[in-house]
Formats: sequence, structure tokens, C-alpha cells
Amino acid sequence: MPVEAFFAAGCTNQHYSASDVAAAIRNCDSASDTLKSNACNFGGAAMAESGGNTCESNGNNFGVLQLTRGNLPQGMTSDEYLRLPMQQQVCTWAQQVGNSNTRGGYTTLANNRNIDGTPVTSGMLMACFQFGQLICKNDIAFMQSHGGACPTAGNGGARATNATLANGSANLDGNNQSICSWGGAIQSKINQAAATCKPGNGGNNGGTECPGNGTTPNGVIPPTPGNAPVQLPPNLA
Repeated sequence: MPVEAFFAAGCTNQHYSASDVAAAIRNCDSASDTLKSNACNFGGAAMAESGGNTCESNGNNFGVLQLTRGNLPQGMTSDEYLRLPMQQQVCTWAQQVGNSNTRGGYTTLANNRNIDGTPVTSGMLMACFQFGQLICKNDIAFMQSHGGACPTAGNGGARATNATLANGSANLDGNNQSICSWGGAIQSKINQAAATCKPGNGGNNGGTECPGNGTTPNGVIPPTPGNAPVQLPPNLA
């Protein structure tokens, strides 16, 4: 959960599990087959991002899958989005960001088992998805030049601010997380949900952590569409 997260005032919160979020993704007409096939991984990401709470906000990102302010549908306010039922939040998230981030760093991760010796996990891929192309690409470049180590606040990492996003230097999100650190947090949630988040539709859906889908836990998964938010602090909203 983002460090600066809070429940938005005037929002009646509902809490859901990773399996609930995964089921909602699979039930969205706006979600692509690739998004649906990794639904359990996104369910785990939702637990890390929002704790499964529909009213979760940090001032710039909103809802169970933390849709960023800039990706809200035209004419919809953040308050209106937060008041949507979870299923509608998820489908709106899929519609707004679900087909726009299969390029760049995400594809690099999806097509490699490791980056300079550091294993690529499902959690790392989900963190890349959540951060978007710029930070993910910069993280990979840093790893490739630092023996597989991700940037941190203490080793040359550049936190996402208006300035570092504008000049393209950001390689940490607004909470000083990299795809390695936030990927680890997401991976923990994916692993916790693995026993209950199962593939649907005859075994064709479900992420790499879902039992019975014939894939290896923590292994590389195909590119997943999306352009989910950078976690920016409220003063940058």
C-alpha cells in the first residue's frame, strides 16, 4: 500500500480480496485477453496498491487498482471514480490503461528471465506495469549498469517528481520504490493469494501464480497491457 495512502473523505469503502479483483478483471468486456490471463497477478498487485479497498487514495491515484488522476475518463472526477462499485472501477481501469504499456521496459522484462542476474518475477512485471514505461525503462538501464541492483534513494536513485518525470530521469516512484522493491511487495501478495486465486474459463485465465495453469511460479509471463500510475505524492497531484 502506498505510504501516503488514505481513505478518501465521503467515500463508503468496500474491501475485496485478490481473487475478487481477479474475477472482476475476467468479467470486464474492456479487459483484453492478455489482461485477463494475468488476472491473479493483478489481484496481487491490487492488494499491494490499495489493500483491496475501493476508497484508497494518495491524492493522485484512486481506487482498488489505483487509477491515476491523468487517466480518469474525460469528465469524471476522482470522487466519482471512487464512488463506483469495485467491478466498475476495475473495468474503467482496464478501459483507460489496459492497452497502452506493452512496449519498452515491460517487454524487456517479459522476454528475459533475469536482468544482469536478478530474476524477473511476476511481481517485478506488475511493478513495471504500475509505474509505467519511463521508470521501468530507467530501472532496467540502472540494473544493467549496476550488476543487477535496482536504484534506491541511497545509491543514485531519482524519485519521481514533476521535474524528474519531465526530464526523463525518474527511476523511483513517488515513494522511492523501484521495480525491485515494489515488485517484492507485490510478489508477496501474489504468493499469498495463490491458494485461492485460481484460473477460470477452463484454465485459460489466471496469472503465473495461479495453481493449475501450467506455468512456473515467479516465472516470466507474456507482456500485459497497461499504463498504470506512477505513485506521486499528493502535493504533485
